[in-house]
Amino acid sequence: MPLLFQIENAGKASVTLQLQGREPTADFRVVDARGRQVWSLLQGRIMLGSLRLYPLPAGQHLSFRHTWNQRDDGRKPVPPGDYLIQGVLLTDARGGLPSPVARVRLVP
Repeated sequence: MPLLFQIENAGKASVTLQLQGREPTADFRVVDARGRQVWSLLQGRIMLGSLRLYPLPAGQHLSFRHTWNQRDDGRKPVPPGDYLIQGVLLTDARGGLPSPVARVRLVP
């Protein structure tokens, strides 16, 4: 399942984002209908904790793409059902900058 998370500066002035790591990084997170995390792109990865100021000019955007293979963090296939997917930009704020939640239904 292809995933896309995009952050856009829709304003008229440049903004400066306070991001973690050398390069802008986003996580994708999948939770089941009960709210339990099923999969996270960055689960188990070590991330550099440094802060980086990242200018985002007016009208520009950051895009993050990944593919979820419909497996959990243990690499087991997830059962059919409803899932919530969210992108999260890693920032200096606790919890990062989350996207709106997307709902998906996996069918057999």
